[in-house]
This record gives sequence, structure tokens and C-alpha cells, in this order.
Amino acid sequence: MSGSTTRVALHAANAAPPVGMGSVPALECVSRPTDALLERFLADRVGELAELDPALKVVGTEIAAFVAASGKRLRPAFVYWGHRATGAAHDDGVLVPAAAVELLHTFALIHDDVMDRSPQRRGRPAVHEALRAAHADDGLRGDGAWFGVGGAILAGDLAFVWADQLIDAADLPPAAIDRARRVFTALRVEVMAGQYLDLRLAGLRGATEEESLRVALLKSGRYTVTRPLQLGAAIAGEDAELDRVLASYGDAVGLAFQLRDDVLSLFGDPTATGKGAMEDLREGKRTVLILQAFGRSGAAGRSALDQVLGNPGLDVAAADRARHLIVDCGALAAVERIVSEQHERACLALDRVGRPARDALQQLAGFAAFRSV
Repeated sequence: MSGSTTRVALHAANAAPPVGMGSVPALECVSRPTDALLERFLADRVGELAELDPALKVVGTEIAAFVAASGKRLRPAFVYWGHRATGAAHDDGVLVPAAAVELLHTFALIHDDVMDRSPQRRGRPAVHEALRAAHADDGLRGDGAWFGVGGAILAGDLAFVWADQLIDAADLPPAAIDRARRVFTALRVEVMAGQYLDLRLAGLRGATEEESLRVALLKSGRYTVTRPLQLGAAIAGEDAELDRVLASYGDAVGLAFQLRDDVLSLFGDPTATGKGAMEDLREGKRTVLILQAFGRSGAAGRSALDQVLGNPGLDVAAADRARHLIVDCGALAAVERIVSEQHERACLALDRVGRPARDALQQLAGFAAFRSV
């Protein structure tokens, strides 16, 4: 059975039908104005770079193209609906810090692709690969691949700076910006801590599922859901009880989101996800899915997984055998159960949240947990 056939069969076995982008109004109502805001903001920033030196334009253009190449805009949606969860009415000003969180996500992904040696992202060359090509196009001397890596690090740093610039530009009261910035700082510290622990986990002998869950929560869960929600709520004011509700919901949805990401990284359709389906195996990622497979397999299965994980020359046939092993030992089904449990826990946490935010957050929980992209 080919890899693509395996993926189709596994989607049919998911705990809930895959959710596509077009079926989440709570996401669309935020993603469209956020896209327009980012397009205008980045066009101005690219122009400023070109004025500094025309050679800089390629860096800004790559960042802008990276942002424009779709992306779910899930983090901006959680900022917006976190604000609405306080009972606040719609405020266009909230979309600016929401877009800043998306720019921070751009920084994280550009650097993540360098760390993971990923050649593509969102169906296009990763930024380090694009800048390697620019090195060749400009006829520059030296190591083009290393130039691309260095350029991508700087491009990610620039996106980080622009995220700060954007959040400071929000048309909101200074006290609201100050409260949002405190959460923004926690978000940034946690995502970098999670990234480091993720790098370390790949080389850790005897990695445990508890350690993998910790990485998933820090690297992705809180950064994707909990902190953006709390950032949006902080703009409206301080409410310790609502903060606890959002944390309970956010940690559950964030964990489900990352576990779904791990499943899609192995079994998703690369034309839909925008990244290769063997990268986690080649990088030796100790995800909950992989650790479940180790725990549920016999000696032969564990030996087979050991040979696959961290093998940069992994081919499609070997990856497909690993997928079958993960399915046959029950690891995929176990992770699907965890995802469903976290989704249920998240929805139960929303009792105190009024409409329309409660309905929107339920939609977003379903998308995060059961999406197909």
C-alpha cells in the first residue's frame, strides 16, 4: 500500500470527520481582515527596507510572501475571541495585536524550518531555501546553503521586530497595550522554551510521554491557543476567574491541536498541509504518537522504529512501513482518543463564557482538534 493510500484510509478512521478551512465562520471572520491588515503593513515595511538598500528587498518580500501563503490565522482568531469572551463588543483595534501574534508565528516558523532542515512550508520553498536561491541568482560567492540559513535567521528576527512594531501601533488605550504586552512576553518566552525542549527531546534517550506532552503544551498549545486568548481578554481588562476558564479551555484545545499536527505530519496529505509527510520521522521527533507506538510495540516493532527515526535518508517505502506499524499497534487510535478527550474537556470549560464567544470557541475547538490541514 502506498503512502497516499495509507493517508486516505486513516482519514476515514479518524474520531471525527476532518474539518476544512471553509467550515469555520469564527475563523473566517477574523482571517480576512487580518490578511488585509498584514498585507498593508508588510507592503510598507518592504518599501522601507528597499529605501535602506535595494538588496534588502528580497528579505522583506520573502517574509511577506510567507505570510500571504495562506496559513490558518488561528492565533489571531483566538486573540479576537478571547477579547469577545469578556463580553466586549467588536473592536477593530483588537485585530492589530491579533495580527502581531501572526507575525510572531511567522518568526517562529521561519526559524523552525531552519532547525528542522525543512525544505518547504505552505507548499513553497522554506525561507532559507528561497534565500539560497537568491544567493545563486545574484551570483554571490561562497556557500549558498549557509547564506540561506543565515539570511533566514535574520528574516525571522525581522518578523519578530515587526510584530513588536505592530502591537505598539494598535489604536487601543495605553493600559490595554500594557496588559496585552505582559501576556505577549509570556507567550514568547514559552514558545522559545518549548522549541529548545523539542530539539533536546529528539536526542534524549528514554524520552517519556510526559516530557513529550510538556513540549507540546509549551511549544504549541499555549502559544497557539491559551496565551492568544488571554492576550485578547487582557485588552478588555483583568478578570482572574475568566483567565482560569480560558487557560483550562486553551490548554486542552492547544494540546489537541498539537496532537492533530503530529498525526497530520505523518498521515496528512502534503498538498493540503503544505509540508512533507516524512519530516518528523527524519528529524527523529519524539511526539506522543511516536512514544505511544514505542510503548505498544514489541521488540521487533521498536527496533523498526529506531531504524526509521532520525534517518535523513528515509525513503517513502520505509516511512510507509512505519505508518502501518503505528496504526497496527494502536498508537494512532490512542492519540485520537486523547484528542477527543481534550476536545470534550475544552468545550465543558466554556460554561461561563457568553454568546457569541462561546459558540465561536466551540467552533475553533472542533477545527483545532479535527482539522485536515
